[in-house]
Amino acid sequence: MRSREHDGAEPGDRGTATAEFAVVLPALVLLIVVLVGAAGIGFAQLRAFDAARSAAREIARGEPRAAVVDEAKKHAGKAATVRVGTDGGYARVTVTIRLPEAIFFLDEVEAAATARTEGGRSDEGGDPG
Repeated sequence: MRSREHDGAEPGDRGTATAEFAVVLPALVLLIVVLVGAAGIGFAQLRAFDAARSAAREIARGEPRAAVVDEAKKHAGKAATVRVGTDGGYARVTVTIRLPEAIFFLDEVEAAATARTEGGRSDEGGDPG
């Protein structure tokens, strides 16, 4: 026979840990979803910036625009949108990556990079993408 002194719980306290866990569980799930979404956005932003920087370096060296767009899409993903422009001796590359629909509060991330062109050769050939 067990006594109440060793049981550690009053008869009315049984199940309170389960009830408290049931109240806290939705908050924990929401926190995890927000953290995973933020990480996804951060990684997409890093990919876009890396692709824009790499492509700006390529266009500044005088590589054809089609090759620059292909290089940027290798870094950012095939679904990314790459825009290349030149103005006054500088090349500007903008990379836009669409985010998954699960991240409902943000549609896309965008990054841009600018580089000084060498000898004005960056206007040669290719589609601006």
